[in-house]
Amino acid sequence: MVLRWYAVISFALVAGYPVLSYDARTVPFLLVTLGAIPAVLVGVRRSPRTARLPWWLLLAGLVVFNLGNCAWLWVVYAQGRISGDGSLADVLFSLANLLMFAGAMVVVLRRGRRDIGGVIDSAITALALGGLLWDTVLLPQLTATDVPMGRQGALFVNVLVMAGTLGALLRVSLVAGGRLPALWMLAAGMAAGLVGNVAAAMTIDPVSGVRADWTNMPFLVAYALLGCAALHPSSALTLQPGRPPDDDLSATRLAFLGVMTALIPVVGGGRVVFGLESDGLLIAVGSAAVIPLVMIRIARLAGQRRRAEQALRRMATHDALTGLPNRAACLERLETELADPRPDHPAGLAVLFTDLDGFKPVNDRLGHAAGDELLIAVAGRLRGCVREHDLVSRFGGDEFVVVCRDTDPRAAVDAICVRIREMVEQPLTVGGESVRIGLSVGVAFAGPAATTDDLIGRADLAMYAAKQSKSIGTLSLVLA
Repeated sequence: MVLRWYAVISFALVAGYPVLSYDARTVPFLLVTLGAIPAVLVGVRRSPRTARLPWWLLLAGLVVFNLGNCAWLWVVYAQGRISGDGSLADVLFSLANLLMFAGAMVVVLRRGRRDIGGVIDSAITALALGGLLWDTVLLPQLTATDVPMGRQGALFVNVLVMAGTLGALLRVSLVAGGRLPALWMLAAGMAAGLVGNVAAAMTIDPVSGVRADWTNMPFLVAYALLGCAALHPSSALTLQPGRPPDDDLSATRLAFLGVMTALIPVVGGGRVVFGLESDGLLIAVGSAAVIPLVMIRIARLAGQRRRAEQALRRMATHDALTGLPNRAACLERLETELADPRPDHPAGLAVLFTDLDGFKPVNDRLGHAAGDELLIAVAGRLRGCVREHDLVSRFGGDEFVVVCRDTDPRAAVDAICVRIREMVEQPLTVGGESVRIGLSVGVAFAGPAATTDDLIGRADLAMYAAKQSKSIGTLSLVLA
């Protein structure tokens, strides 16, 4: 109800603004600009404490904007000047724009942190189009009307900052869909502010240097939309991370971004070639803003590719259930160890082929989920029985292979088997029940001419021999 009445009154005041006389317009102007402050304050209080930062920044921007409005009115009515443009009011307006920008960017960074690539792409596009607007439309108009450099600089900063922020806000709003009207209102308010800046620049009278008074209306719309965004119930959700959309940088999208990146310098340089006025500051500042965004985008893509390659490599070499190296990784490790040119190392290599005793009854009685839980628990305990540089792999099913190398491999195997025996004597809890298992272990030692197949084969045969005397809750061991 509060939102509805606020929106009706605010937009009615905006609609009635051009109907009133010049002096009478001050009343609806102040009612709209000042009325946005309590609206945003209500939004601050209604939002969770962790989601209040952007609204505090936007509220600070509103306060500074209103201070600028008061300064503008003081210059006009107290000092008798025809306009407050170019006074302290412009400084306050620039500061307020920066606060608004900061508040909007907090929303973008938190809401869009799962879509950084899309946000960057949108900001690059908006900055490039904003730069094109400045160089081809606004700058010629400002130059023709002899607008002072200070005002040109303030407008230049406002246009680029608002364009970039608008692009980012539109991206997070589009990804959110229609679920967060507050985001759309923020984006619409930023767009209205940008329209107001452009309209103000395009309607400056070349004689008096005063802009058309109707250009206040887009700014009033921006104030009203900001208040509506703060009062809307969805404002409390604006800082929740959005869903991660597909970040597919296709050839078409990459080419488009390339065009947007080159747009400012190409258009600026082209205007110079044809003898038209161009803004060197735009080329410098625009490039300084766009190029870091492009570099961040490239770095993120490189990082995504690196992580994807690491994930694929891990999937190819590790068991999905236990996280241990898989059969292929085990055989590769053995090949590497046996191929070591140092003559003492192959003789110091041992392979322990391990098979669980009592696994099938647990799996049949408690189900496959409990069986998986048991395999994970055994894998973790086996890893705790060996040294850091030893390899524990899941060879398949309920079979595990341990590869260890030592100057005295028999002593190393004895120490490992002592720890394994202690491990299997302890029950495990799976599927909500306490269960016991045993381990049958076959051990093979590498000789001077040993091969991978030979080692695995001998250890496997020894393990089957150990199973002849298997017992639950203990270690059955045979040395090949």
